Amino acid sequence: MNAAALFLVTHGSSDRRSWLALQNLVTVARSQSHFHIGGGCLEGQELTLSQQLGEFATEVIQGGGTEIVIVPLFLLEGVHVSEDIPAEVAIAKSKLQGKLQGKLPEKLKFRVTAHLGTNPQIPSLLSQHFEKHETGAEQSARIVMAHGSRRAGANQVIEDLANQSHAIAAYWGVEPKIETQIENLLSQGLNKINVLPYFLNEGGITEAIARKLEPYCDRAQIQQLPVPLSSEQIIDLALKFI
Repeated sequence: MNAAALFLVTHGSSDRRSWLALQNLVTVARSQSHFHIGGGCLEGQELTLSQQLGEFATEVIQGGGTEIVIVPLFLLEGVHVSEDIPAEVAIAKSKLQGKLQGKLPEKLKFRVTAHLGTNPQIPSLLSQHFEKHETGAEQSARIVMAHGSRRAGANQVIEDLANQSHAIAAYWGVEPKIETQIENLLSQGLNKINVLPYFLNEGGITEAIARKLEPYCDRAQIQQLPVPLSSEQIIDLALKFI
């Protein structure tokens, strides 16, 4: 076994597609590296993240591994990244100590990296994604759509990403929402609009965004793009944190 093992963490949900997406990422990671690879979800699983990580750590110890690198596959920082994941890692380590009666190998380290969205390649990947789906000579208006947060300053990273992509930002949970931004663009005479959902996976929320766009189809040429990162791109970015 490689000295370092990699544990990917996603948000997870009751939608089984989120678990299948994680398993696909683990498979891709195994094909692109020589690390021992595992993964877990914060939500939507019978086991807590600390329990999932604990089971993985047991495998790592048995294989002689010395470090577990935990990569939060989150595009934005929030409570999950700043508080929940570190707390779950601490619980896993504590329980593992108890299980091994305080004999946790001294060389086994748990290291949580920065979250995926901090990778400096993200802005250029978003711009390339918009360009890939634009057709014709007429420039499309661009919207980057994220979940959004009510925490002060939390949405600035989305505003910055949108600016770098020559787009405007819209949010699912807070203003300006997608309806507000579409109306703003239409009032400016811009009726060719590409909407990029800034999420890791397709799922319930991307389907809900599509339903929000339906009422505008008779007034504008609106295209909802796929989520911006392929599984291969996600893993390529994640491996750079090791």
